[in-house]
Amino acid sequence: MSKKNPLLKKKFDEGYQAGFLTGTKNGYEQGKYSATMYFASRFEGLQDVKGIGPKTMEIIVNHFGAEYFKKVNE
Repeated sequence: MSKKNPLLKKKFDEGYQAGFLTGTKNGYEQGKYSATMYFASRFEGLQDVKGIGPKTMEIIVNHFGAEYFKKVNE
């Protein structure tokens, strides 16, 4: 068995670490996007659910923040 070149091993480890960090960051961003889209889909039509009136909708909007909701004129 031959001795491995330490410079090649070092460069391999650096590349592996950089790829791992990039993959982790991309996975985090994808997870955040998926969670956001899930919550957005669950909020669609919330005002049409029986038992949720204007007061409840106002409480929900105030809790999460008005910037996450858009007002639609019916």
